[in-house]
This record gives sequence, structure tokens and C-alpha cells, in this order.
Amino acid sequence: MDKNKTLAQDVLQKIGGKENIISVFHCATRLRFELQDQTKVNEEELKKVNGVLGIKKAGTSFQVIIGPNVSLVYDELCNMAELDKKDEIKENLDDVKEKRKFSFKWLFDVVITYIMNSVAPIIPILIGASIWKTVVTLLGPDMFNVISNKSDFFITCNFFFEALFYFFPLYIGYTAAKQLKVNPMWGIFLGAMIITPSFMALVGVRESISFFGINVPVSNYSQQFLPVLIGVWIFKYVNKFLTKYTPTMIASLIVPILNVMIMAIVMFVFCAPLGSYLSQLLSDFFMYCANAAAPIRIIALTIYTALNPFMILFGLHVTTYVAAVTAAAPIGFEAFVLPAGVITSFIIYGMALGAAFKFKKNKDIPMGYFVSGFVAGITEPSLYGVCLKSKTSIMVLVICNAIGGLLLAVFNIKCALMASVNILSVVPYFSVGSTFNVVAGTIIALGCCLMAALGVNFFAKFDEQ
Repeated sequence: MDKNKTLAQDVLQKIGGKENIISVFHCATRLRFELQDQTKVNEEELKKVNGVLGIKKAGTSFQVIIGPNVSLVYDELCNMAELDKKDEIKENLDDVKEKRKFSFKWLFDVVITYIMNSVAPIIPILIGASIWKTVVTLLGPDMFNVISNKSDFFITCNFFFEALFYFFPLYIGYTAAKQLKVNPMWGIFLGAMIITPSFMALVGVRESISFFGINVPVSNYSQQFLPVLIGVWIFKYVNKFLTKYTPTMIASLIVPILNVMIMAIVMFVFCAPLGSYLSQLLSDFFMYCANAAAPIRIIALTIYTALNPFMILFGLHVTTYVAAVTAAAPIGFEAFVLPAGVITSFIIYGMALGAAFKFKKNKDIPMGYFVSGFVAGITEPSLYGVCLKSKTSIMVLVICNAIGGLLLAVFNIKCALMASVNILSVVPYFSVGSTFNVVAGTIIALGCCLMAALGVNFFAKFDEQ
């Protein structure tokens, strides 16, 4: 029997049969029942059904969390119970909006929720693209050298990965717009604006371009999503203001024209260069600290490593990394930015491993993240799919990185220039200077990986949905 049909049959049985259903709808992830008698629902058995990710009661509504295949299960259930099918309803139909006083905790919650909900829909693509990237990395010249990096298979598999990350601003633009309940086509447009071929062709050719009389820097924004997240949020209020105050007779023409003009200025003058400006400031500060006296250096490296995942997340690490590589080029190693990058990567992998042991269902998903990272050095699936999934996982990420950075600073660990951070490269990474550097660096990296796995397993809280 088809798994969706089996799931629908099990759910129907556990909620008391079709006689107990008044009506049923579905949203993006849940079956929403209005029942004759909720006491007839066998909740404990329902939770154990394979394919049910959880249950929730909201007022008179009894909700069964299924996941992205909910529409297929809904169709089967309606056929079995001989119920009329309804269109999908909004996910937040039963949310109660409350006015909350401003606080930094409230602001943190809003920002993290906005980021997590914008990234979450992209994760399935991230999984698929990363697995193929892992395959070609393993088979390619940097690992087992089974295939050439010029082979059609290698090139084609890289297309999959590039299709996601080159166009990342477009994906984020769409999902962010959906989160803020604005037309998602505008979100895609804002993302496309900063990676249009005409603009990208100027990267490396010109340092800046005049935009409505304002000089704006020319840079590659293809893998960044901070500009789009901010841009879509600003667009929401720009569009709302223009729609409200533009005469109805001309609104359909004037509002889009003004939206494009205003948001082009906002994106190119403010949102897109913001990351570059912040990246340069952070680079100047941390590279100064890297050459400072021991107490300042130890504190700075601890802070830098703790912040490193978020700098990577928002694309703020690039300038600092370039500065570190430049400093390392004459001598072959560096003792601040590069070691922190290795530690952060292994902590991210460790968190995926911890989630694989923690999850009761769907263990294969975080385990796939772990394999992609630990073997092939691909951090994105674990970072987006585990580390940013809850506030507690973010706390584990920050604390483990801070401890790792402190250990790096105390033992003055040096790191060589290499391409990918994985289990096969960890020893060569630290193979500079003394034997102590190799042993201590490897122990810190693998120890932090284990610490992160344990941290996730014992302290992080996830909704497996």
C-alpha cells in the first residue's frame, strides 16, 4: 500500500474514525481537524504512527503534524472518510498576535525566527545538492582521484551545487517575502537585482559604479543572503506606504515604478554594500588583535571563534579570511583566523552528529549532513539544517566555538593553508611548526566535534518537523 495511504488510514483510525470528524483542512505541514469529541483520540498511539511528526491542540482545532507531504495524505484521508476536499489554508491561521514590549530578547527572537523560517524551505534542496557535491569531492582529485575535475560527471554535479549557491539571493528573496506576507515575486526580483549578469560582469573590472549619482561598490553578492533579508523587510514597508498614499486610479502603474526605483537605491547603496562595510571593519579589528599581546589576543580569538559561524552565515568572514591568507602566504601558516575556521567546521559537523543520535525519527537527515561535512568538508547542510534550528542549538554552537577559540589561543595553535576542512585534512592542516602543534590542534578539533555532539544530544531542543 502507498505510504501516504497507509499514513492516512492510521491517522483516521487513531482520531476516532470518520464518524468523529466534523471537518478537516490542511495547511503547509498539518492536518487540521474539527472533531466531535477530542477524548476519542488515542494521542499516544497517534504520536507513534510512522510519518506523524507531532500533534497540537489549538482551541477547538486538533492538528496532526505531517510535513511537506501533507497534501497527499490529506487527499487519501478525504477519499477514505468520504469528505469534501478544501483548499490549503494559511499556516498561521490559529496564531494569536499579541503586542509585546520591545526588548533585546524579543528582537533576538524575531530576527532568529525570520532567518530560520526563511532558510528552512531551502534545506531539502541543500541536502540534495550537497550530497552530489560530496560524491564528486570524494571521487575527485582532492580525495581518491577516481575522476578528473574536467570530466563531464564532475562538472555536471558541480552545476547542482552552483545552482543553489549562485542563486541563493533569489531563493532567500522568495522565502523571506513569504514570511513577511508580501508578493514573493518582489523578493525574487530583489535577490536577482544584485546578481544580474550585467552587474556581475563588472566584478574585478571596476571598483564602483555611479548609481543615481551615488558611487556604490561592485562586489560579488551571489552567495549572500543578508542583503536580501534586509531588503525584503524594507520593501514591505515601502510598498505598504506607497500603496496607502498613492491615488487608486494610478496606483497600479505608479507603485511598481516607485518600488523598483526606491528599492534599487536601497539595495545597491545600503543593503548589498552593508556586508562589505561590516566585513572590512571586523577584519581590521580582528587582524589587529591577532598581532596584539597575549591577553588581548586570547580574548579576541575566543570572541572571534564564537562569532565565526554568524560571520560565515552573513558573508562577513570573507575580508578577514583574505587578510589571513595574505598574512600566511610568506610563511605558510596563520594562528588566528585559519585555526578558528577549522574548529568552527568541526563543531558544526559535531552538532549534526549529535542531532542524528538525538532524533527519534528522521535520523538519516542529520547523519547525511554529518557525512557531507566530516568526509567532504561541506558545512552548509549542518549549519542551516541543525545549528540554526532552535535557540538552544544556537547557544550550543556559540559556547562550543568560544571554548574552542579559547583553547586555540591558550596553546597558540597554528594552521596551514588548505582548501577543504574534513577528517582527512585535519592533521595536514596543523602540520606546521612542532609536533605539539599537530597533536594539540588535532585533539582540539576532534574534541570540539565530540563536545558539540554531546552538547546537542543533552542540551539542544528541536522540533523534528
